Amino acid sequence: MEEYDVAVVGGGVAGSVAARFAAKRGFRTLLLEKFKTPRNKPCSGIQFEYFEKLIGEKIPRERLCRNELFKVEMVTPKDKVLKGRMKMLNFWRSTFDSWLNSLAVNAGADFHDNTSLIDFIEDRSEDKIIVKLSAEGKQEEVKTRYLIGADGMLSRVRMKLRPQDFDRKASGATVNYYFVGEANLDPNTLYMFYKREFCPLMFAWVYLKDDKWVIGTGANENPLEYAERFLNYVKEKYGLRGEIVKREGFSSTLKGTVFLGEERILLVGDAAGLVDLYRGVGMDNAALSGRLAVKAITKAEEEGLEAAKIYENLMKKVVRKIEVNAKKQMKRLSSNNELEKSLSPLNMLKGGLQMLIANQINKILPPEKLIFLPP
Repeated sequence: MEEYDVAVVGGGVAGSVAARFAAKRGFRTLLLEKFKTPRNKPCSGIQFEYFEKLIGEKIPRERLCRNELFKVEMVTPKDKVLKGRMKMLNFWRSTFDSWLNSLAVNAGADFHDNTSLIDFIEDRSEDKIIVKLSAEGKQEEVKTRYLIGADGMLSRVRMKLRPQDFDRKASGATVNYYFVGEANLDPNTLYMFYKREFCPLMFAWVYLKDDKWVIGTGANENPLEYAERFLNYVKEKYGLRGEIVKREGFSSTLKGTVFLGEERILLVGDAAGLVDLYRGVGMDNAALSGRLAVKAITKAEEEGLEAAKIYENLMKKVVRKIEVNAKKQMKRLSSNNELEKSLSPLNMLKGGLQMLIANQINKILPPEKLIFLPP
């Protein structure tokens, strides 16, 4: 039976970053991905430039979309248009995550795709965790001293530890339409629509990835109705002409609570519930949690302490920010009037200045001290 120091379940942002840094610190590391790679993942694939600091590597130009995004246009419930400039990283998750997998391998991690987690059992007599896997119809087992669950909102690791964190039916869903054709839209702009009739969760979005317009939204109930309504609006307002070449969506039964793990089992990214709808960005939280999980394991090894408790302490600031933002989001999405107030010229001027200052400060801050945007 193969033995590892750290086994990471899930080859997305959080898992790949965790595996890479674990391997770099000298831990014998296993990274597992359920699907054959490169694999698709429903996600915006948009991040701010500081994201490169978090993953510890500059993203090669060929891993990014051909069109760059450096402008933002926000539409309020009263159809006021607010414009700004901020350079963003624009990439397909299939291409990007596969590159992150390769970084983990280059650092020394063993990587197995098309491999599913079946179960895990803690062997307290040896302080090991027996991980049961299935690859191409064959089952096998490995032993590990630490297990990191990075397997998303439908995390099998979390389901075993805390089944009470999951509802019987999905609490909501996001929907993306990929459209090829012509439109009266700027290929370098991220369009954000703050209207409850289009998206009661955060905002609806339109932007270009290579030759495909991404038109998406999310809702707690009847997400397809919201998606169709928004698509028709975009067609009429921006003269969208062409055809839908792909539809994708994602739903989860995970309740909106943060759980970081216990003892030698740590949860990172979406599996830990590190979702911030107020900011509308999650990959930075995912990458940071991957780094901090490995830092916690390192400290636990050096000082003989419990990894989960160290990790929880390291993540206090992140968790607190998510909790505060959740309350802000609930208030501003209670009505279109509240949404309009939150997007007032004064608030937007204040937010814009904060982002400009934070963006400059982030250039000198170390990865674990970065100011996440929007603030």
